[in-house]
Amino acid sequence: MKKLALLSDLIFTFFVSFLFTACFFRFLRVAFWLALLLSAVCGALAVCAVAAILLARRKKNFLKKSDSETKDKLLLHLALLSDKELTDYFLNYFQKQENAKPAKRKKHLHLSIGDEAYFLHFRFAPVTPDDVAAIFRIQTEQTKILLCAAIQPQAQVLCEKLHVQTRTGEAVYTALKKANALPQAYLGADEKSKRKRKLKLWFSKSNARRFLTSAAMILLLAYLTPFFYYYLIFGSVLLIFAVLIRILGYEPNAENPIS
Repeated sequence: MKKLALLSDLIFTFFVSFLFTACFFRFLRVAFWLALLLSAVCGALAVCAVAAILLARRKKNFLKKSDSETKDKLLLHLALLSDKELTDYFLNYFQKQENAKPAKRKKHLHLSIGDEAYFLHFRFAPVTPDDVAAIFRIQTEQTKILLCAAIQPQAQVLCEKLHVQTRTGEAVYTALKKANALPQAYLGADEKSKRKRKLKLWFSKSNARRFLTSAAMILLLAYLTPFFYYYLIFGSVLLIFAVLIRILGYEPNAENPIS
């Protein structure tokens, strides 16, 4: 979720509700400070209602996008690990499971977990039929399970014929996340570049319309309230912000920033 966009929406909701109710209470001759207090309460209630609606609507999409980005970082991280590091990582994961079965390393990229044999294949290229054939040739009475980032359709068909179970990137990520076993830091993740993209998102040109709308509403309301100069100054400041962001801001889709 774009936090700045959500915050902008909520601030806009509060000020619109506050200003309209303030005008209404002042029209009813309510005392100035009481009118401000009642208007603030109305604004807060409006913000709570709008926040609940927006969060309910965006939560699903946000989690889906967040999971997708983290999954991609995880698969890149696993692909960059050496065979030994990759084997150690999954061995540690299996050993820390609740009611963990006896886990041991058979060799690099091959783990024995109880009555199951796990084969690790996290590389940039999908698993091929030749990779599946190599696993099939390994003699063991254990159930063979292949953990991989992706697998070719022909290799998947061969796995079904040879009774080799497969768990691809989505299933692996879900299991690691559920077990709270995701890496603390990801190899290949450009955190500095990510911060730059977030900064550009904060100053996105698309945010200008929110400032412009707020400025227009406040400037119009200036003629309906006894606080003309206050509304005029505050509306003008928002209008200047809108113009500056529109001129100096960034196109949100220029570099596909991460939110």
